[in-house]
Amino acid sequence: MVKPLVDQEISISEFRRSPTRHFENSPVAVLSRGRPRGYLLSVDHFEVMLAAIAECEDPIKLKEKLGLSDAWLEKVLSKDSDSQ
Repeated sequence: MVKPLVDQEISISEFRRSPTRHFENSPVAVLSRGRPRGYLLSVDHFEVMLAAIAECEDPIKLKEKLGLSDAWLEKVLSKDSDSQ
């Protein structure tokens, strides 16, 4: 059995009943047949995660790999130029 990478978890059925209720202050694993099928992140958590990854990886490559917007890339690159 594959264990989720986060502490909170819900079934896919539970998620379908009330999806917005599960965007909490911490990531939530969505399980199907006891296996993680995806993770729910709040906007804040997603942005923090992307910022942390962008510190370690080329933001241009990260944008391509994850299908991020031009607006995201501009935001990250402007932060880099502001900090220099």
